Amino acid sequence: MGNFSRDTFHPEKGYVGVRLQQGVPLVDADWNEQNDVIRQEVYEGLSAVGADGVPRLPGSSEYAFGLRPTGTANDFEFLAGPAVVGGRPVRLPVRWTRYGSQPWTDPARAARDGAAVLPALTTPGAERFDLVYLDAWEHEVGQAEDPAIVNPVIGVETAVRLKREAAVRVAEGSTTLPAAPEGHWYMPIALLHRTANEAMIRATEIEERRPFLTTGPALRHMSLVPSFHPVALPGHAAWENTVSGPAAGPVASASKPPNVNAFGSLPLLLPQTARLESLSYSGFANGSALTLTLARTAVSPVFDRTSAIIMEESQTYSTGGIPIGRTVSVLPEKRRTNLHVVDNLRYSYVLYARATSSTGGGLALFNLRVDYHS
Repeated sequence: MGNFSRDTFHPEKGYVGVRLQQGVPLVDADWNEQNDVIRQEVYEGLSAVGADGVPRLPGSSEYAFGLRPTGTANDFEFLAGPAVVGGRPVRLPVRWTRYGSQPWTDPARAARDGAAVLPALTTPGAERFDLVYLDAWEHEVGQAEDPAIVNPVIGVETAVRLKREAAVRVAEGSTTLPAAPEGHWYMPIALLHRTANEAMIRATEIEERRPFLTTGPALRHMSLVPSFHPVALPGHAAWENTVSGPAAGPVASASKPPNVNAFGSLPLLLPQTARLESLSYSGFANGSALTLTLARTAVSPVFDRTSAIIMEESQTYSTGGIPIGRTVSVLPEKRRTNLHVVDNLRYSYVLYARATSSTGGGLALFNLRVDYHS
């Protein structure tokens, strides 16, 4: 522990700053209280404007602190990374880490860092639910842990440091967070559905409990069910909307039989202010032509009669039942006029699909997806 004269920081007093007066001694208590006041302001501000959670890892679709089995009895791995717990940023090196390999399984290390020992997980004698959670706390670091703290010019440890740690813990037999001791902050990660007398933790036993932070700019994806509404157009029939495949993984698709033209619309509920990037689709085609059009129409044509095409592409596919897969991007001229920015207060958004039989063939569509930036 550091050698402090006294601790004068009490958040319930509501102080937001410390003012040093001239002609008086400079004491450690004032210096340390100023630091604590500033930190408390930051933490309370973060908690007020945003919830705790885990962000997406840079350059990846993964979020931090996901779990996966290890194939070892009573153990699992978690993807360490950044998080916000109790308004406090946690920054761990991004890597897969075994629960049982965390340093606080060692009683001496746990005592040094001011944390409870991480116990080994146990095999349940009956069906059991175990809550996995993140524990964040801070502890002092002195010259015994980091010799570089000592100024070599004077050979004295003039100050200690505060370090924030984070450990993944498990509350066996509980579905709720335990009460956090003073100076610790907890956040749920997952719920394990343990099987009686089974030491191995399977992927199907890991229930997601992480709160996700999605407030920052990012490329996001919206999957669409290709269930097109009929649109009256001479010489065109409605799309046949079907769900097929095994019960464990059915696939929704829209199709048209050979020698039939089809036309339909799919209303879209897009996130407000999203910046549309592209439209992707997959399917099978056999001698058919396909046109996909993403358009917007004014909600109140009394005041605004404008409508516009945001993305559109036409493709003709030869015979042979070939698999198809395309990505259609927003045209540059649409970006310059901000047509790709979603405004649900003024416009509605619809995806139109038209298929014709160029040589009498059929066509099926699935895996529709809209990509956008938040």
